[in-house]
Amino acid sequence: MKICRPPAMPCCLLLALMASAPVGCARYEYDLVSPPELARHVGAEPVVVAQDPLEYRFQTVESRLVMQIHNPTADAVQLIGEKTVLVDPQGQSHPMRSQTIAPNSFIKVILPPMPTRLERTGPSFGVGVGVGIGSAGHRRYPGSFTYGGPLEDPYYDEPQYYAVYDVNDGSFWVWEGEGSVRLTLVFARDGKPISHAWVIGRKKV
Repeated sequence: MKICRPPAMPCCLLLALMASAPVGCARYEYDLVSPPELARHVGAEPVVVAQDPLEYRFQTVESRLVMQIHNPTADAVQLIGEKTVLVDPQGQSHPMRSQTIAPNSFIKVILPPMPTRLERTGPSFGVGVGVGIGSAGHRRYPGSFTYGGPLEDPYYDEPQYYAVYDVNDGSFWVWEGEGSVRLTLVFARDGKPISHAWVIGRKKV
């Protein structure tokens, strides 16, 4: 059986596409706006801020804000997700999952949150429009079940990653451009509530 591959892209068309593509991507850093007494800029170097009884370490990494919440005490501290509130720049509230911070350990919060990614490895078997068996030798997009299908891109190879989105999961959101978020973190230590409120701004650099 002869397998037909898509024709190679003409060089002139490829050069035209490259010339019209935007150069580089916008890069962002962050500012702690509130509480005002803790206001400061967060760039590539870690910024340490104490909020009794916890310690926050902020850092900008690839235009995302990485926030480590350290528990230096001898007691476990519980982040209560159902009471914690994050309001995005568009004014929508988003949940956060509950986590326990063990003594002398930390948890990590990334803003905006990273989408879940799955990597396909090894042979795969699919049933759809026809039946096909594929290995890791070719990259397929969802909907392509046989080699040479309409959604297959022959110019890329494995490993292949899929971003997974659940439209009903409000914990994932996209932060486009500048703006600010309001984050109220509610904890419990020995049954006693602790609340820390932040306003965090994002700006292009």
